[in-house]
Amino acid sequence: MDYLGLESTIPQNSTLIVGFSGGPDSVFLLTKLCKIQKSLNLKIIAAHLDHQWRAESAKDATWCKKFCSAYPNITFISSTPTELNFTIKNNGSKEELGRKIRRAFFEQLAYEYQADHIVLAHHRNDQIENFFIRLIRSSSTGGLASMKPQDGLYLRPLLNISKQEILNWLEKNNIEFLTDSTNLDPAFLRNNIRHNFIPQLNQIDVRFEQNIIKAIKSLQETEDFLKQQTSQTIQQICDTKENYKINIDEFLKLHSVLQHRILLHLLIKQNISFIPTQSFFAEITRFLHNKKSSSHQISRLGLIIKEKNHFFFKSL
Repeated sequence: MDYLGLESTIPQNSTLIVGFSGGPDSVFLLTKLCKIQKSLNLKIIAAHLDHQWRAESAKDATWCKKFCSAYPNITFISSTPTELNFTIKNNGSKEELGRKIRRAFFEQLAYEYQADHIVLAHHRNDQIENFFIRLIRSSSTGGLASMKPQDGLYLRPLLNISKQEILNWLEKNNIEFLTDSTNLDPAFLRNNIRHNFIPQLNQIDVRFEQNIIKAIKSLQETEDFLKQQTSQTIQQICDTKENYKINIDEFLKLHSVLQHRILLHLLIKQNISFIPTQSFFAEITRFLHNKKSSSHQISRLGLIIKEKNHFFFKSL
């Protein structure tokens, strides 16, 4: 079976960094990409990160190298966190730390190889699990919109394919893959959602998964619209002589949702780190209503400044 035709989602003449763990999803993706490599003139780099969190992880890396050796036209690169020249700050779970390390590894390779895309094997079940993980962690609507087929450098061409379809195809074609024992560890939130929560919802209503996917697509459309509205509104209330000096009166007339999105956009543009809580945005709004204060430190590395009837952010 030809799932969605990867030819339509992978640009011709591309250099691709492909996340390759050796699990069924990445084996399926890499195998499919190798089948279309010649016709699309692709340069494929299979990237494997050994987190060194499991006793068998070194054997897994060796297995991945051997698997890739069957495809002479792809490059296999394996690394460990201790071999990488960067430090990852972690304020969350072990699962989140692993994700950050992988992204840094993939992006470093993308820079070194001047890659066009980083291709990941996230599928439909991953999308559903991500939705509930972000819902539990009180994500914004943007977070609940979950993963898109393309997000900057990243391509996720399997989002419309289920895990079972992947497993069925691998079994039919007698293709081996690795099984990660940590996928059964209940210490990880994703595993609890996958093995306990989602099966119960499927029992309640067999339409559950397809309806969640519809809801996620609706959220993505809403998110795209809000991004467009944010960009247009910034242009309308921004000082035309100097970008990103925002008219205070016009800003305060806006709906709070649009205010928050404009503030997020401006802070990111200035590379100011912050935690986007309701109290953080309320602090900025109080400052803008205060006629006396002309500047206020909003984080360790950022200021908000008022000049006449405009405000702007400044990094320290």
